[in-house]
Amino acid sequence: MEKMKILILTAENSKKVFRMDQERLDAALERYPAVRDLASFTICRTSVSYEDSPGWNEEDYEKFYRAVADTDAIIGYMFPLETFRERAPHVRYIHIIGAGVEHLFPLTWLPEQTRLTNSRGAHAPKTCEFAMMAMLMLGNDMPRLITAQRESRWDGHFLTIIEGKTVVIAGCGKQGSAVAQAAARLGLRAIGVDPVVREKEGFERIVHPDALCQVLPEADQVFLTMPSTKETYHAFGAEQFAAMKDGAGLVNICRGKVLDTDALLAALESGKLSGAILDVYEQEPLPADHPLWTAKNVVMTPHMGCDDEDNYIHRCFDIFFENLIRMAKGEQLENLVDRELGY
Repeated sequence: MEKMKILILTAENSKKVFRMDQERLDAALERYPAVRDLASFTICRTSVSYEDSPGWNEEDYEKFYRAVADTDAIIGYMFPLETFRERAPHVRYIHIIGAGVEHLFPLTWLPEQTRLTNSRGAHAPKTCEFAMMAMLMLGNDMPRLITAQRESRWDGHFLTIIEGKTVVIAGCGKQGSAVAQAAARLGLRAIGVDPVVREKEGFERIVHPDALCQVLPEADQVFLTMPSTKETYHAFGAEQFAAMKDGAGLVNICRGKVLDTDALLAALESGKLSGAILDVYEQEPLPADHPLWTAKNVVMTPHMGCDDEDNYIHRCFDIFFENLIRMAKGEQLENLVDRELGY
């Protein structure tokens, strides 16, 4: 059987967390020795990532087009979409080293026979740790106390433990499941909100998004872990904040566009929310004059909370390699992106 030709698309300026190099490829092949007989690999290293500004130079385009011309599969994040069908006629499988694929929308560039998978699940261990930290920070009023510290103001008050409290998790995929695991470790109840209503480990129950406002009054904390699609744009806004109990907290670790920032700022200013912990934003990097920087009772992290620097790419390779083995066996791939749903 002829080996599949795999293109690893990476960049000289990739941060360690996303870097794909020979050392990490060799480590993946050690974990999956069967892949050596299934595939050969070419590393295409451009000067910068395609989505950077400024982006690729002429040499980068030439390097990519030359490498992709006879490639069967790609693992990477972003590349020229408008010329993809013409320049990559043999590609039948693409794996994205990210959970979200909204940067590839619309998927009209994707040939019908080409399968697209993402790396959902690769974030889970770090998400669980970050979620535990956020739960404890909200439970101990750290956003409020950080605001008081910034204002040189003594804000002495007392709180109780978070064990036994309730977290509502909007989005019950692999990231949401990691948050539910964090809740279980700390003794919180987890209620899920998801289009697919079923029993799932870690959740006391799961309800449809139409019932979100019905369960929000139970929540001491709300976590947003839903994908970013046309349907989820500003899915959490003024109506949802109004349905929350006074003094609850909010955490967003999925995508900034699912949260109405103006509604969040209003809920913080009015005291409806006790605090918010944000890792993602509608615009990244967040402009220096954005009102979130000076909003009260907010803790902000720069879209790094759920990425494991040492292990993230290893987990992406694991998902990709397991799928290469499935392809060779004629089996269904894991983490397939639904072209209609967008995740």
